[in-house]
Amino acid sequence: MSDVDLSTLETELLSESSRVALSDYIIEVAWSPDASKLGAVTVEGSVFLIDYHDNSARFNLIGQHAGGANSLSWCPDGTEFATAGHDGLVKCWAAESGQLLCSLRAGDSWVSKAIYNPRRNLLATAAGKHLKVWNDNREPFYESSEHSSTVADLGWNPDGSGVAAAAYNGITVHVPGKQHRPRKYTWKGSSLTLSWSPDTKYIATGEQDSTVHFWHVKSGQDAQMQGFPTKVMELSWDPSGRWLATGGGTSIFLWDCSGKGPADRKPRQHQGHSNKVTQLTFQPDGELLASADADGLLFLWDPVKQDDVIGGLPLSSPASCMQWCKGGKLAVGQRDGNVIIFDVN
Repeated sequence: MSDVDLSTLETELLSESSRVALSDYIIEVAWSPDASKLGAVTVEGSVFLIDYHDNSARFNLIGQHAGGANSLSWCPDGTEFATAGHDGLVKCWAAESGQLLCSLRAGDSWVSKAIYNPRRNLLATAAGKHLKVWNDNREPFYESSEHSSTVADLGWNPDGSGVAAAAYNGITVHVPGKQHRPRKYTWKGSSLTLSWSPDTKYIATGEQDSTVHFWHVKSGQDAQMQGFPTKVMELSWDPSGRWLATGGGTSIFLWDCSGKGPADRKPRQHQGHSNKVTQLTFQPDGELLASADADGLLFLWDPVKQDDVIGGLPLSSPASCMQWCKGGKLAVGQRDGNVIIFDVN
């Protein structure tokens, strides 16, 4: 049970706009830049294209990754999206038709991530220890295997200048074409997930040893935050880059990264979930934070202004992924295969 009295929860703050049933555990769901479409991939490797207009959603199964899928990313101009799979391939798909444009061999049998540059039509992929960056003709023009282990996560600098790879012994930042050697931010631990601050000042990582690591990008100075009950896989920055929300248990922690940064500052703690927080995401153009837990509860917070939950509702199945679009719609992928689009009222 939740620590929040569900009978008093403001359930009308979220209203269901549309839903589609894809009949398989949703690994990732992502909005197109204009919020007219969604891409979704499932644990069995199915690739879906969802058209969303006038609060109505229709889906098409457009392809498959043999063995399963891991990630999905949209090109910044919205003309295509890419998926990464257990078959060693990254596949690029046309946004309008759903046609397969190309299949790229990423360098190992398991492709953990494919992610587009936020400013240019470049695609970064990670498979095993191998990073590749592909140009707009989908030819690799930069490759590196200078990682201590399998790359667990990738993230582009929000200004598009470089891409960071998380692995054992910290993170490595690659700036293709402008760097003789990649820059290493060394840490004796295993980084599982990473997130750049929107102002590009910090990179935060969730660690295998149940800590959060902050790296000041320019100086290389770091800070470690301890005391989380579980591995921290949930990281989300507010649009300003001042606040980082983290999971790692039943509580949500909000870290103030302004001024001197988060070191030696006590985070704000937001309590309401009684089971592990599994999803956490700030609006890209607002102040609201959405969270979901292993019990299938979806909560909304205004965490900078209020300590308590401001609204939410129970889902039919626990959320496996979530993403906001600009304009305030929230897409939630669930373990039972449903993708639900919510409006904030």
